[in-house]
Amino acid sequence: MKLISYPIIGFTGASVVPEGTVKLPVKLSEGSHSKDIMVEFLVVDVPTAYNAIIGGPQIHDAQAVVFTYPLTKIYTSNKGKSERIKGNQESTRACYLTTLKHFDHKRPIETPSSARKRRRMENKAKRDLSIENFEGRPTDMSRPSPEGETEELSLELERPERMVKIGEDLAAEVNIYLISLLRGQTDIFAFSTDEMPGFDLAFMVHRLNVREEVRAVKQKKRNFSSEKNAAIKEEVDKLLPADFIEPCDYPEWLANVVMVKKANGSWRMYVDFSDLNKACPKDCYPLPRIDQLCGLH
Repeated sequence: MKLISYPIIGFTGASVVPEGTVKLPVKLSEGSHSKDIMVEFLVVDVPTAYNAIIGGPQIHDAQAVVFTYPLTKIYTSNKGKSERIKGNQESTRACYLTTLKHFDHKRPIETPSSARKRRRMENKAKRDLSIENFEGRPTDMSRPSPEGETEELSLELERPERMVKIGEDLAAEVNIYLISLLRGQTDIFAFSTDEMPGFDLAFMVHRLNVREEVRAVKQKKRNFSSEKNAAIKEEVDKLLPADFIEPCDYPEWLANVVMVKKANGSWRMYVDFSDLNKACPKDCYPLPRIDQLCGLH
């Protein structure tokens, strides 16, 4: 089964994220009337009266036509002949009544308006950038670690403190080539902010496509503890000399920083760009959850 992350919308307007997709062989009818095809199914963990629902792609692959009133499906068999399958009225009615009973007694039917309202509330909760939603990893949760053992490698003999990690399980030939490559490209590694000066605007520049009719937003000032203020000052003192940021006395837009504690106890500084994201036109083919991922940058 292949994992997926996008949701699907049901007939009631409710959304559910499938467990994944799986391809299974499906046989229509038996004997000389059979038709063998591979069908890709979405696996969902929801109670239903049906074991599987056949959709448009399967009907197309079977070269079939479905007639709902007589519950008949005409398809092309493996021998290229037209065959038919008839449904059962009693089984169909039983599944229908089971579905109604489930919605009546276990879970109320969600109307499209209530579904939209619920999704708005969920999205609003996801966009909540209060510090309570950005606490570090729980102490009982182990940190991710690379697979296999690693060893530290010094990139420059003159500055042995500039270290990178490589896998110990690499083949000898691969290990030699990798070390040679890393040491030959030491100029692309940056171990501090001052080693990453600003780009020349003649070489590359990025501008935000902000809609003209949108009113600029200046977020209200946030108060931080002395510990967070010290971490903010330390980070700003790193970014200013590298020309990553510059002072602005009269900003049109103003976005606060958000401090998040990392697993090692130090602080990481982000910027709340959620208001600015709303003012930019959406891409016709956006990446999944891109607004949530870019809300903090």
